[in-house]
Amino acid sequence: MEPSQFWAELGAEHSRDLATYGVEACKRHQALRYFTWRWNWSSVRSSEQMRFLLKHTSVPTLIRTAFTPARLAGGDWEGIPWPKRDRWLYTFANRLLWQYAAGRDTLGVTKLREPELGRPIPVKWRKRLISQDLANGALEAAAIGRALRGTQPESIIELGAGYGRTAYVLMNLFARAQYTIVDIEPARTISRWYLSQLFPPERLRFVAPEEVDTIEAGSIDLAVTISSLQEMTPKQVGGYLELFDRVAAGGAVYLKQWETWHNPTDDVTMNIDDYPIPDRWVPLFREHAPVQTRFIQAGWHIPEPA
Repeated sequence: MEPSQFWAELGAEHSRDLATYGVEACKRHQALRYFTWRWNWSSVRSSEQMRFLLKHTSVPTLIRTAFTPARLAGGDWEGIPWPKRDRWLYTFANRLLWQYAAGRDTLGVTKLREPELGRPIPVKWRKRLISQDLANGALEAAAIGRALRGTQPESIIELGAGYGRTAYVLMNLFARAQYTIVDIEPARTISRWYLSQLFPPERLRFVAPEEVDTIEAGSIDLAVTISSLQEMTPKQVGGYLELFDRVAAGGAVYLKQWETWHNPTDDVTMNIDDYPIPDRWVPLFREHAPVQTRFIQAGWHIPEPA
């Protein structure tokens, strides 16, 4: 399955980043093109995420997160050419997100260690390294848990895994699960480099889009994709939903996608209501995602074939 022009151009941008910065600093370069959001003063007023976090944070917590000292200079910030006020805002927003996620973390994700592998942006809170990726992973895992309905998946597939932030969460939560990533280059190389240093190789499988037919039907217990489908053409969206339908029969599906998004490269506007969800999928929930409120998250159960 060929990638969209948007994905092809995004892959080229990541390749240029890799040539410049290397994969060793992927969390402070490539990750910012995935689902790691940068806050700065020029965009903070228009940020629905910031409005959400301010609305859902108590005044005492706002004061603590804003005024607890943070180190905003030095070697930890090497390679991040942001002014100090943007570094402070990024730290403040990450602390707010962490506090919100920790209060809704039904599976204990915020107790996981944020790996220093990949050189994460140095945000500290309560004497530990935190990240928005782990906080968002906690919120997403809580929804995924609802889609699983108490079952423990032994096989997971993710379409468009970025550097591996979601895989890190789910592979820790479900310690027996084998994890299959379907992605283009160089994302596959980045996630392979990252995850292979954190988990045994026998738990990982990396598949190119043109190789998805090699995945056995009904071999997957959980299918996941986050912020990926809107970047494709309608034909490609349909193809990947058919993939999930085939490989995850009898399992669960979790999608988190922009409700509406215009792909300027392919000149396609995708609305999640227009996704060709197979009729046989049993809906479990559909709602606006917390924090990223312009996203919809939804879960389904796929019945076994008759």
